[in-house]
Amino acid sequence: MGASLFLIEHPMTMLGFQKAMCDLIASPDLCEQLIESPDEVLRRYDLSDRDRHRLQEVVQQPGMVVNCALYRANRLAPIYNLLPDTCFLLGNKLITEAIEFWKDFDQSRLQFNEEVERFGDFLRKRIALGVHRDAILADVLEYELVVNKFRFMQRSEVLARVESANAAVSEAGRIYLHPLIRVLLFRHEPRALLALLSDRCSPPFQLEQGEFWLLLDAKAEELQTKVIPSDLGRLLAAIDAESELAMSDEDVQLLKESGLVVRSIDNLQSCHEARAAI
Repeated sequence: MGASLFLIEHPMTMLGFQKAMCDLIASPDLCEQLIESPDEVLRRYDLSDRDRHRLQEVVQQPGMVVNCALYRANRLAPIYNLLPDTCFLLGNKLITEAIEFWKDFDQSRLQFNEEVERFGDFLRKRIALGVHRDAILADVLEYELVVNKFRFMQRSEVLARVESANAAVSEAGRIYLHPLIRVLLFRHEPRALLALLSDRCSPPFQLEQGEFWLLLDAKAEELQTKVIPSDLGRLLAAIDAESELAMSDEDVQLLKESGLVVRSIDNLQSCHEARAAI
């Protein structure tokens, strides 16, 4: 009785091949590098000789260009859908920024909100470095990132934690910004700005400039926004930053009754957990 001989791929080389394929699909630049310098690229992976040959053939197939395009389209879709106004303001620079972002983060996250957060952090750094000098872009980016945090949170769970924390502390406890409240500083009148972007009007905009504070309130099912006085905005921002403040009991009580702050003691975890939940 004759014996059959089967070629069994070693598990480690199989994983190396799969990793190499994922990296190549995610990066057209890596595909070009593989064509030009195959030894330099392929030495990064644990591959059999057969797999090395297969990868060199794959990158030269026309379908590889399509795979790369589909991969990037899938990664760009959540960014475009969840940061629409930011993407609109970036305009033709969006693709350039996305490609730069993918160089630092070559693997996509399964959770869209995590991918968008990472892209938001990337843009913040680019703005801080002066790559983008548009104050409107910076303000709108922060606004959309906050809106997305509220969109993906477990609102009922956060409210329950806050209620539990309030019941457990004394009236002498420290105050914190309510975890379902945010305040954002705008350098242009925010209501008019957001309305123009909603209508997809292109900048430059003729907008009132100055110090404007936008309050975002997610305690109800539908997000509420309101422009508030600058002194209140600065106060709430200072509370959010956990700065040391001298406030009267009457002022604290007024903020608490308005649903803007919650009381807690310094080491109470519930308040911090509720804030981390979003």
